[in-house]
Amino acid sequence: MNPESSELPPLTWPEFTDETARLAWWRACVQAWREQWNNPAPVAPVNAKEIDALEQRLGCALPPLLRRYHETLGALELAERLCSVTPAKYASIEPLLAAYPGIHDILEGVSDAASQWALVNQLIAFGDYLGNGNLWCFHRETGEVWYFDHDSSPMLTQIFTDVGQYLDVLMFKCLLEAHGEEDNEDLLREHLGDEVVEKWMY
Repeated sequence: MNPESSELPPLTWPEFTDETARLAWWRACVQAWREQWNNPAPVAPVNAKEIDALEQRLGCALPPLLRRYHETLGALELAERLCSVTPAKYASIEPLLAAYPGIHDILEGVSDAASQWALVNQLIAFGDYLGNGNLWCFHRETGEVWYFDHDSSPMLTQIFTDVGQYLDVLMFKCLLEAHGEEDNEDLLREHLGDEVVEKWMY
């Protein structure tokens, strides 16, 4: 282990007493993920002014826990890829339609296109599942987290009530791999249910 290594968190779903405890667990999970690699992607906290500039571009605030994540950790390459606060090709936090313009083709001629467009226009992409075009988005008004699936119906599925819940699960996925159990979905299925896991990962 490297000199920065710390004790590997146990493979259990945590119960947080406050936001500080949650952020500390996220940090421990990120560190556990990074220790698997010889040249890990950096932990790169983002300057608050860069987040302010992003919010100006978006016309809305980031969900508070997503902002705190980027201000304190900022690591993007984990068990899944998080989008960058600063502009980056194919991987910026940006409106869903900007991240995946092909939605025009998906919704062409669809009977409920108007209602789907209304939702699409409220969604901001903040996570890229595995670089395969499926994206995690937050709703600019409610903060709910939606999964955009360009391959299969439904195209949009609400999975989490807020970004913090998604980040908790992402950190748990990092722990699964750090413990050498990346193929063990049982704990994810127990926590999320089979329907969510099937939609997300298959």
